Parts: sequence; C-alpha cells; structure tokens
Amino acid sequence: LSVGEPDFMPDATVIEALRDAAIKGETRYTAVTGTDALRTKIAEYLTEQKGTVYKASDIVVSNGAKQAVYESILALCGPGDEVLIPAPYWVSYPEIVKMSGATPIFIET
Repeated sequence: LSVGEPDFMPDATVIEALRDAAIKGETRYTAVTGTDALRTKIAEYLTEQKGTVYKASDIVVSNGAKQAVYESILALCGPGDEVLIPAPYWVSYPEIVKMSGATPIFIET
C-alpha cells in the first residue's frame, strides 16, 4: 500500500488535455459523482473491454479509494453490522467502520 501518488510524469497527452481544458475555462468543481462525459466513457469502456453493461448513471467517480470506501461504509453500514477488512489495510479503514457504528473484523490475507 502506498500514498497513491505516481512516481512518474503524466503522459504528454494528459498534460495537453489539462492545458486545453484550462484554456476552455473548465476549471470549476464537477458534479460529486463525476462528469456525465467521463461516466459515459467509463460505461462504454466496461462494455467494450469487460463485456459488462452499465449506464452512466450506474457509475460514480471518486477522487480516491479512501473517499469511496468512506462514503460507501457510512451509507451502507451501521450499529450491529460487521465489516470484513483484509489485512494489510490502510490505517483509517477500521476507524471509518467504527464511525459508522459497525464493528471491523480483520482477515489476514
């Protein structure tokens, strides 16, 4: 497990796309679930590459795994629930589970 930051420069196409977006004024926060265009592209990719069918409305884009785990646990878990956490794990995962009122259960992998 790591901090989630790449140890290499982004591809030139990524840097150019960022530049083009900034020039077009696309500098504001997007919808919490991600832009419709991105969610549509992800749904298309999953259909073409993985053979699964999703609508854009089925897709949620987060700014990282921890945010997605946090929001999912708080939405789905509560007092009396048990949440399986495979070890090794990020140190905040048990605390996120406890915040929901659920009990973390650790599984050695």
